[in-house]
Amino acid sequence: MIFIGLFVLYLAITATNTQNECSDRRATCINIRNCANIISILRDSPRPLSPEILQMLRDTQCGFEGNDPMVCCVNQQPTTVRTTLRTTQSTTIKPTVQQQDTDVSSPPDVANHPNLRLLDLQKCGPVVQQKVFGGNKTGVFEYPWMALIAYDTGKLNPEFRCGGTVISRRFILTAAHCVTQLPADIRSLIGVRVGDHDISKERDCDYDENGLEIQCAERYQDFGVESFYYHPDYTRTKLQNDIALIKLNGSIDFRPLNVKPICLPLGPAALMIPKKAIVTGWGATELGPRSQDLLQAKLPLVTNEQCKEVYKRSTQIWYKQLCAGGLRDIDSCFGDSGGPLQAIGIYNGNTIRTIQHGVVSYGVRECGTAGIPGVYTRVAYYMDWILNTMTD
Repeated sequence: MIFIGLFVLYLAITATNTQNECSDRRATCINIRNCANIISILRDSPRPLSPEILQMLRDTQCGFEGNDPMVCCVNQQPTTVRTTLRTTQSTTIKPTVQQQDTDVSSPPDVANHPNLRLLDLQKCGPVVQQKVFGGNKTGVFEYPWMALIAYDTGKLNPEFRCGGTVISRRFILTAAHCVTQLPADIRSLIGVRVGDHDISKERDCDYDENGLEIQCAERYQDFGVESFYYHPDYTRTKLQNDIALIKLNGSIDFRPLNVKPICLPLGPAALMIPKKAIVTGWGATELGPRSQDLLQAKLPLVTNEQCKEVYKRSTQIWYKQLCAGGLRDIDSCFGDSGGPLQAIGIYNGNTIRTIQHGVVSYGVRECGTAGIPGVYTRVAYYMDWILNTMTD
């Protein structure tokens, strides 16, 4: 078939760093022509393939068989995830005794969970062609699941000090440290904003090189907080289980292009391990904001073994966390506390979507420090808690 032949040629020309290995034990390095997932993408994706899809496909490449590229192909059995990803936030880490993982289990299988109906598996994680190129800027429709979390600090206007992601019409996924044990100057968590891009402006637009408007987004949507839930095993001292949900006091309107839910790691989607992932946010922590514009940073994944070694004198890294980053000048502070670590992958059969693998948890104060990755809560391991907590 022509489309397979052309992509085989593309991988043969552009592929690098191939070791005939797959980071996931459940993935097998096989000839691209024998991988049904990849064939489905090539057959069903619109032409021309977007740069994001091409890069995602290229990231699966693991070697060659003659002139044919080999790819890490995951079998069709839904269950587990082996990701390692990244974070950015100012949390002071106190020394602890390093412990070993004694019970490394697979993520929960939620394929038959009754609350899956609350997630929109058809609309989540749309991949949008970039309108902004270069640097860390983002387009107004590029990350429509981003949320800003507002707090009462005693000032005239609320302050946005954490980020999160839209996962359904009523729920925002964020970090536990964004909703409990808050700094002394925060009186309370009071609201959530979705659909915003530049928090200094009422009207968000993309512009061409001449400063002319290319496209503009509808106005952001503000909500109050009906309730919030943080994982019962979260503590600031141990820095694990750093995950929470906020239930809004109204339903999000998904009709505008600047407001959509992100996909959560379900089934085979949790098995597709990228080599890099993207963290997005306004650079805010509980201590304050850093940027008016929504920014992005692409980060390399780091194995948990490497991450444990880095943090062995300060805290325990376990299998329900992910690590990414650790490159000089790749500024992890672009990720809000509670914001997403995301990557494009195959979802719900054979569609290409953006999937959230991590929640920004903690890192060192000196953002972008060489050799020190950020730490994320690994979402796949909390899918049962997320679905058990969600209600109509």
